[in-house]
Amino acid sequence: MNLKPTASLIGMLLGGVSLLLGCSPSVQTNLIHPDADKSIVFSASKGGVKGNVSLLELEVGGSIVASTSASSLEYTGGPYPIFSNMMLPYKVYAHSNYGVKTNTGSLYIANPKGHYRYTVASGSNNGYPNSTAEQTGPNLYRLDKAVVRTHAQNAVIEYANARGLTTTQVLATADHMVEAVARYVSQHMSWRSDELNRQVFADNGYESYSPGWDFPQPADLTLTISGDLNNVSSSDDFMGDCEDHAILRAALLRALGFAPWAIWDVIDNPVSHEYNVVLYQGAFRLMDYGTIDRWLETHTWDAHQSYYGWNEEHGPRGTADLNHDYLKDNTHNYPGGRSNGNTWSYQGYYEDVAP
Repeated sequence: MNLKPTASLIGMLLGGVSLLLGCSPSVQTNLIHPDADKSIVFSASKGGVKGNVSLLELEVGGSIVASTSASSLEYTGGPYPIFSNMMLPYKVYAHSNYGVKTNTGSLYIANPKGHYRYTVASGSNNGYPNSTAEQTGPNLYRLDKAVVRTHAQNAVIEYANARGLTTTQVLATADHMVEAVARYVSQHMSWRSDELNRQVFADNGYESYSPGWDFPQPADLTLTISGDLNNVSSSDDFMGDCEDHAILRAALLRALGFAPWAIWDVIDNPVSHEYNVVLYQGAFRLMDYGTIDRWLETHTWDAHQSYYGWNEEHGPRGTADLNHDYLKDNTHNYPGGRSNGNTWSYQGYYEDVAP
């Protein structure tokens, strides 16, 4: 596909979740869908409880963590890696002369870090795809190639230097990893048509590379042969069109240990563009040309009507009905990729629609 990048809205919406039922106490969290590396602020109060409250207690994860004789309390807890990819339950108790009133809630604690095992490439052209049916994540991400891991580390180093962080801090936080990869690909890769990409492959000894539909570049070859050798800027160290950018982002994140279920290559409907849907700030968001914050809110680029998806575990790459099912069944926000009763829509990836 040959769609070029365009400008977009940039933004972020902050929010929390509050539970207040009738004459029950209330409890609120500052995060709706935290990662396992985030602390959470719980705020509880007597809410609608009648009379004077003699004791207010907060229970998180099955244990009482805070109590007060006042009518409200605030508690900062976590991170909660022990509840990785599970529901973290919480409950508030309000003791008064009318008895004990309670209110409960839960948060999904997403943890995409630490998944270093990968599926070995099996394409019939030295591991590379030799047909549309072989356009799978393992054959295109090529996580078995050292160059992919090297550039994933470079992405972390460059981001850490730019943000004044250590590489350990970046690798300890899922959101930093996403930001680092989006930044790296944005700064080092430029768009080039498939027609020219085919010629570059042929000129570099890959005349036999014939992957079928479109011309998706394996990540390791994007990193080794796609760049402009006469470049005067780092922006064209690597070159390719939209799916090549998306494949590289996904491969670099996977090389950093990002879970397969948390990073997707996505195609819009009608078919014109390919990009990523990634777990970011605990929810599935768009990742495309530019930094990760560029596409968080609703915008008017029609090419982001996400519909088809594939990744290392679900494929091959394509626009079959099954690709649509993969996307909507596995990246449905609230909570932890589930629908929470809402109908799937590509607009659910926008922060102002699904905070």
